Amino acid sequence: MKKSKSAPSIKPMQKGYDSQISKLAKEIKVYAEEDHLKGKSDEVTELYESFRNAIQNLDPDIEIKPQKMVIGFTHRGKIFADVLVLKSELKCWINLKWGVLDDPKHISRDVSNVGTWGNGDYEIRVSDTKNLEYTMSLVKQALTN
Repeated sequence: MKKSKSAPSIKPMQKGYDSQISKLAKEIKVYAEEDHLKGKSDEVTELYESFRNAIQNLDPDIEIKPQKMVIGFTHRGKIFADVLVLKSELKCWINLKWGVLDDPKHISRDVSNVGTWGNGDYEIRVSDTKNLEYTMSLVKQALTN
């Protein structure tokens, strides 16, 4: 079989393809928890670590998925909670539809009609560990639902 004069060689095509892949690989940013904690106070960092440890104690299969704006917590591939580390507190979103969460203390806020960076219709602001056990009972509802 004779090579057509108009058909490009595989080698030049491969070179262009490799350069596109390497260029794309440079553009992809992998986020880490440290990116979210950089420049934050020791108090907020400790609060996040307490919160993270409490979430991880709910189930051994929980994974942490840091993203650009939030840190997601997944269980079997499904995000059930997101955390945004702010200057003096944490914002936590619980991934349940509004009306499903049993929250007798009413510490969560309805964000079903508000744009957020997290998943779910419930937002909780956490500024200390005072209600940590109760907050974990709310998070656990999303985990088991």
